[in-house]
Formats: sequence, C-alpha cells, structure tokens
Amino acid sequence: MNFIIFNLNDGSQKSCDLANLSQSLSPNCEIVRIIGDKHEAVGFVSHALLVHFGVESAHYAYQNYAKKQDPKIEACIDLSKKWIKDQSSVSVVQLKDAAAYAAAYAANAANAAAYAACAAAYAAANAAYAGMSKQEEYIRQGNFILKYFGAE
Repeated sequence: MNFIIFNLNDGSQKSCDLANLSQSLSPNCEIVRIIGDKHEAVGFVSHALLVHFGVESAHYAYQNYAKKQDPKIEACIDLSKKWIKDQSSVSVVQLKDAAAYAAAYAANAANAAAYAACAAAYAAANAAYAGMSKQEEYIRQGNFILKYFGAE
C-alpha cells in the first residue's frame, strides 16, 4: 500500500509505504492513498491530530513493552491526552516539565504537547519493543492511522 503525503504548509509532497506512514506525517498535511493509477483522499492531519497519533503510539508501547512502570512517562501521556481534549486545560509549564523529562524544549503549548508526547514515546520505546521489530511496529502505527480515518 502506497501513499503520498502533501504538506499544505510548503506545498511539498512525499511518497511512502504503510511501514513509513507514521514517520512521514507532519502538521497540516493531507494523506492520499495510491490505488493503481487512482488517488484516494485518506484525511487531513492537523498538529493536534499528529500529537494524538504520537500519544496513542506512546501509550500502546508503554502498555505493551515497558519492563517497569514509570510515573513520569505516565504523566507525559496523561498531560498530552488532556491537552488534546482541551488545549487550555494544561499549562505550558506543565507540558514543558513533562517534555523536559526527555530533555525537550518547547516554545508554546502546541509544541510542548508534541514534545511531551514524543518524550513519552521515546521513553516507552526505549523500555523495550521486545518481540516486535521496529518495522512491525511502524506497520501497526500505519494501520492505526488508517483505522482512525476509516480507511483501513
């Protein structure tokens, strides 16, 4: 299965397969699936939705691969989920503190939420990925994205 990712900020486009879909997304992009010689719109990815995908991947990895539970990782995931639901419900300071766990720096609330999600994903991914290859995990993430848009 192949895709084209259209970046609506700069007009660029990138081709990818299912295994690289989750790694190819950027804020404000459109996912288009290539089916033979036709193109099918899958969906628009906003910054908040990109954070959502990152948080869900982090949460999945944490639940399924972490060798031990870490309250700081859980805090990153929880704060990011809270921010996704209501961007005014979490302060920039809270998000920056969560992001700092992974030595990330963010200038505003949206970036802080993204970095907090990345911090959680990084920490959870480092905790294991036992039994599943990186390629299999990327395919799982790609399928999650397609399922989100109802395009599986």
